[in-house]
Amino acid sequence: IIGGTLLTGGRGTIIGSILGLMIFTVITNLFILNGLNTADQLVAKGAIIVVAVLLQRRSLASHT
Repeated sequence: IIGGTLLTGGRGTIIGSILGLMIFTVITNLFILNGLNTADQLVAKGAIIVVAVLLQRRSLASHT
C-alpha cells in the first residue's frame, strides 16, 4: 500500500516497495527518538495505513 502496490491487485515495483519500507523505517525511528511508546507507535502506523487505503480507494473511484 505504502510502496504503491494496489490492494485490489495491480502491479507494484521493487523501488516503490523499498521506498515504502524506508518511509516506515524513518517514521519508526522518529517515534523512538521522540520517546513514543510501542502501543502508540502501532496505532499511528495503523492509522497511516488506513489513510493510505482510503486515499487509494478514493483515487480508484475517481478514475472510473
